[in-house]
Amino acid sequence: MKKHIIILSIFTILTIVSTFFIFQVKTNYDLSVYLPSDSNTSQALKLYEEEFGENTMIQVMIDDVTVAQAIALKEDLSEVKHVSQTIWLDNYVDLNTVPIEYIPNQTLEQFYVDNNALITIVLDLDTYSTELDQVVLDIQTLLDDYQVHLRGDSLIEMANRNLASHETFKIMLIIVPIVLVLLLLTSVSWFDPVIAIISIGVAVVLNLGTNALLPDISFITKTMALALQLALSIDYTLFFLHRYHELRETLDKNQAITQALKKTFPAITASALTTFAGFLALLFMQYKIGFDIGIVLSKGIILSYLVVLTLIPTIIYLCDKWLIKGVHKQFIRTPKGMLKTIYKLRIPFLAIFIIFLFSFFLESKTEYLYGQNQSLDENSEVAIDLANINQYFDQYQQMVILIPNNYIENEVELVTNLEANIHVISVETLVTLVDPNIPRAFIDPTVISQYVGNNYTRIILQTDILEENDEMYAFVDDIYQTIEQTYGTNYYVLGVASTASDIRNTVTADYLKIMLISIIAIYIILAITFKNPIIPIFLILVIESAIAVNISILYLLNIQTIYIGYLVVMSIQLGATIDYAVLLTTRYLENRKTLPKYDALHESYQKTLITMMVSALILSVAGFAEGLFSNISTIQDIGFLLGKGTLISFVFTMIFVPVLLIIFDKLFMKTMLKKS
Repeated sequence: MKKHIIILSIFTILTIVSTFFIFQVKTNYDLSVYLPSDSNTSQALKLYEEEFGENTMIQVMIDDVTVAQAIALKEDLSEVKHVSQTIWLDNYVDLNTVPIEYIPNQTLEQFYVDNNALITIVLDLDTYSTELDQVVLDIQTLLDDYQVHLRGDSLIEMANRNLASHETFKIMLIIVPIVLVLLLLTSVSWFDPVIAIISIGVAVVLNLGTNALLPDISFITKTMALALQLALSIDYTLFFLHRYHELRETLDKNQAITQALKKTFPAITASALTTFAGFLALLFMQYKIGFDIGIVLSKGIILSYLVVLTLIPTIIYLCDKWLIKGVHKQFIRTPKGMLKTIYKLRIPFLAIFIIFLFSFFLESKTEYLYGQNQSLDENSEVAIDLANINQYFDQYQQMVILIPNNYIENEVELVTNLEANIHVISVETLVTLVDPNIPRAFIDPTVISQYVGNNYTRIILQTDILEENDEMYAFVDDIYQTIEQTYGTNYYVLGVASTASDIRNTVTADYLKIMLISIIAIYIILAITFKNPIIPIFLILVIESAIAVNISILYLLNIQTIYIGYLVVMSIQLGATIDYAVLLTTRYLENRKTLPKYDALHESYQKTLITMMVSALILSVAGFAEGLFSNISTIQDIGFLLGKGTLISFVFTMIFVPVLLIIFDKLFMKTMLKKS
């Protein structure tokens, strides 16, 4: 009893301390920082800050204003804290001498359309700075008497930041009640869900709190981690509880706890290690978002595993009376005829499984997105503002090119070549604003400083390529080739399109590495667990084929998904859902020592199907909840893929694992004998 009180006290203290540290965790919203240090984007960001400092740009459209009002408001905006420059029509045309009706439409329509003025505001802040919230509020307050709309990448990042800060708990409020209902429907005792929620709650709080030990975590990790840890590691508690109830029918509580721990330890350990191995592979990605997600989720799995092996036996010991008192008739039972049908049709099912292996081919044809995939909720303020501005002013994507500032002739040549590209709307740099024949000693230093740094000149490119697709990647390649004609490899490019291109080159190189590491690690774990080199091959093949079917559905429906989501889900689906196959196979091998193969399978199926089902449903619910209720498109993609993939893995385990165990029983048992 004393031992259990000490364990309970330790976890109570750790949980309270971790709760405090949860609020100290820093969140990062800039996915470009996870690129390798030698990538174009990483080097360009560093160089840009050295040459020109931090800055970002937003645009504000003021409805129904005169030219004089627009000029006055532009001057007022320049006084707002962190505003380094305001740009409007009067920067390019002397409106005191040139009447508005004489200004060429090509120039006018960029700034003033139907009495709507579009003012560009340059800020001395990073795109991801938290100070942007106050700046935007100051701008809106200043223009409170006017109808205004704002657009810019930094506004999208602000929206994402605000979404991510609220979404985690919003999604949990949806998931937890559903999980409780599932646990109640599949429980042996009314008190089972209480123990399950306490165990996973403690593990989740410990994981979230220990994130404070990391420099920061990405908003993707922050939004996913809580729900996924709950869904991924609840298996361990269910394995233990269900076995405890079996043993408690004939043993006292001490013996039942000891035996339940002994009998479930291999399955729980194997399940935890396989899930951990799936996340371990993410740690080796060049694109370090994988390390960020992998370290947080693998830490969560370890903590959940330790909680189940230490805290759960303690809670069961202290609450045994309530557990026994709450025993009720099970609401859901394993369908009696299901295994018979699978057994009778085992050869046709084997043929179907072989056919499903062709989905590996379809998987390879699926198309992916590689950028941040920031689609906006059409009802959000940012999306409404963007739509209003786009009615009057063309939308464009901006790129910044950094080139050595040694030769003005080279700058002129490059600008000419860039302007010839059909997707380039405009090119802005010093040689386009000021006659390149004028010596720079005679040019206003404040104008020069906007475009010329100590060693590099910046060229601002506006392009009509707005969406990530093959055309965008071809455009980026064209821009690179155009620059290389004049500057060789001595240049850098910044922008959404070039960053997406960098991410694509990085993460596609990670695919084979992640797949091999996760498969090899899981194979070794399972080979040791089963003391058999053959069984793991079949189990991994079942789950890998389920993953291939999951991704192939995207190809068949012509749906693009974000590639980082695919890599994460591939690791989760393999590492987590192979637990179902491990649980069923462990029971089968245990029963096979004393029973014929069909009887052993029948007994195993009856005892594990409900546990597998509730585990799969919880993980699937967590995934679909992320997909349906998140407003961040990256999280939506991961959620839908995970929800769908978990159900496919469960169905594959429920049907094909029994088929393989029966058909290849002699091979499995023969290799077991060789290893023992």
